Parts: sequence; structure tokens; C-alpha cells
Amino acid sequence: MARILDQLHNVHGILTKAGIDVAVIGGLALGAYNVQRFTNDIDFLVDGSHRLKLKQLMLANGFTLFAETSEVIQFAGEIAVDVLCANRPISLALLQQAQVDHRLNIKVISAEGLIGLKIQAYCNDPKRELRDKADIAALIERNNALDWVTIKKFAEMFDQWAVIEQIRKLHTK
Repeated sequence: MARILDQLHNVHGILTKAGIDVAVIGGLALGAYNVQRFTNDIDFLVDGSHRLKLKQLMLANGFTLFAETSEVIQFAGEIAVDVLCANRPISLALLQQAQVDHRLNIKVISAEGLIGLKIQAYCNDPKRELRDKADIAALIERNNALDWVTIKKFAEMFDQWAVIEQIRKLHTK
């Protein structure tokens, strides 16, 4: 775990020194909401307008480009780094509203935003469905004050509200 946290802070430092706003998403972000899960990569959300600058910085700092679309850039290194580019108002809002997690000392998106990204992830890649739904269930179980209006908006974007409601019923205390 120490290696992944060292790499997290290293990459965060590189990006923030260059003026790129960044927030943690994915497996490491779950810890900010009392969900512990093994992860072998680092996931960030950044403003999509900084995509080219970010790519240049990562390559200049020893990372190798693994895959790239307008939405996601994946880098190989000692520890893989995946970057989701916020290109739409809803994802830009997630980045702007992210709060510093006291354990990581880095901004993390909201639990509701994590749930929304998990829904998007399993809808885009069905192989992720079981893991992402398990993460959603854990977020629901461990966080009593979720904003269900916001979660419903995210779920409805992917026609998943009935699924999320079912998970909510099973995992709400």
C-alpha cells in the first residue's frame, strides 16, 4: 500500500505544480468513504481541457502511454495511472466540488459522484459489473447521509435507477 500511496502523491504533485486540478476517483477514493478495497492502480479525474498538458507531463516523468481516448488516458509505470477527463458539465462539477480527504491529503470526489462513475463504468464495460455493484453496495452500507436525488440523476443517465434502488433496499440499515 505504501508504494501506491507514494505514487499517488508523486503524480498529484506533478499535476498540481503544473496547475492541473485533480481529484482521486476509483478504488483509492473509496477509502475516504469507509470502504476498503484492494486496488492496483491510481485513478484521477482532471479537467479535460488539460488533457494534452497532462499527457506531456506524465510522459516527461517516466510514464508510458498505454491507451488514450478523448475520455480516458491510461499510463503504465511502476503503478498504473488512469485519468478520466472531465469533458461535460456533470463531470466538471464533480471535480469542482471534490473535497480534500484528511487521510490522503488530496481531493476526492463525492460518494454520490463515485456511485455515478461506478454506474457509468459497468454500463460501459459489463466485465466490471460485479465489482462496481459491490463497491456501490459498500458505499451505501457505510454512508447514511447520501444525496439520493443526485444519485438518481446519475443512475437515470444510464437507465439504472431500478437497479440502484434494489441495491439501496438490500444495503440500507
